[in-house]
Amino acid sequence: MESKTLIEEQSPLCPIVAFVEESNQCVYFYLMEHPDSEARRFRTVWVRNYGEAPDDISSVEDMRSGLPPRLPASFCAHPDGAEKLSPEKLEIVWFEEGDAAALLYEEDVLAVIPGWGGNDEYPGYARDCIGMAPYGDPSENVLFKRVEQARQFWQSWDEESWPQLQASLLQAIENSLGKHTKYYAIDGGSWPPRAMITIEQGDVTYVVTVGVSLVPQPVVEQYTEEPEKHRRIELALALPTVLLQQNEQGILQYISGLPNIPWQQITWIGHGHTINSDQFSGDEEFTAILLVQSPEHAPHIPFASYRGDDISLLWMVPITEAEHEYAMQNSSMKLLQKAKETTADSLWLFDGQAKFSLSR
Repeated sequence: MESKTLIEEQSPLCPIVAFVEESNQCVYFYLMEHPDSEARRFRTVWVRNYGEAPDDISSVEDMRSGLPPRLPASFCAHPDGAEKLSPEKLEIVWFEEGDAAALLYEEDVLAVIPGWGGNDEYPGYARDCIGMAPYGDPSENVLFKRVEQARQFWQSWDEESWPQLQASLLQAIENSLGKHTKYYAIDGGSWPPRAMITIEQGDVTYVVTVGVSLVPQPVVEQYTEEPEKHRRIELALALPTVLLQQNEQGILQYISGLPNIPWQQITWIGHGHTINSDQFSGDEEFTAILLVQSPEHAPHIPFASYRGDDISLLWMVPITEAEHEYAMQNSSMKLLQKAKETTADSLWLFDGQAKFSLSR
């Protein structure tokens, strides 16, 4: 049986391509990460066999030939072979994070590769797999709810969706910081819509993102038991206006690129994370930023929850090369404990000076 691609689709958010391929009398669902990179990674789950299932995993000869293995009969809902799939009846539904997807056939879920799926221990879910097997796990039916929620999200999105969220976010920010002076679209004209605003309050300028929280970050649920508190974020920076003016273009361009990191790199950013940066200068060389949620005495912006998730505001704290190295070796939490007594209350406000004392 020649290999044939039945359906192929690009993720709306991440550098991932989903496709379904039939070969060797069986069908597999694939997610291929970073398809243009030599380091591309495949996540895969078996979907069904067409012909009679073998007693055990397909022959060594097939494996050596690069053919996908057919699922053994003891795990198959259709050990004599399931009906052949019609490409026009297939549908791919992407999870809201953009890093996972479900395969539907005539609107029924055939297979799911969640964000944590794709490895030997848990490749994903396959409807026609009736037991734990290397190619699918039918027990995770809780994923059905995720698939339906994602489907509703994509179907409900229209030209009115963004203005409603945009207005809610702007109102929350301006109620705390005042009216914005400048508004920059930072989405490059593509979906999802994102923006960045500046607000001048006295001699301090605030830079805040608007709309990063529209979609949840990938892989958060692999690192915390409360993903709903961390997967939707906005970013903020506060600094004296005169300091911003020294490199306004570079700083704003840097901030406008940060929201792309989670989806382009299929990762997440949150409290205590550090990110390289060469846009901040002062008496010392600042080579990175530390993201801090709710630093003491920082302005509070009470964002309304969105789709059942909290929206976290992460403040950007530029740190020196030495501070960055300390955080990498000892943890960001220990670095935060070393905030200077003279700057602890203004950790969120970048003034060109180092905020941490590594000597104590």
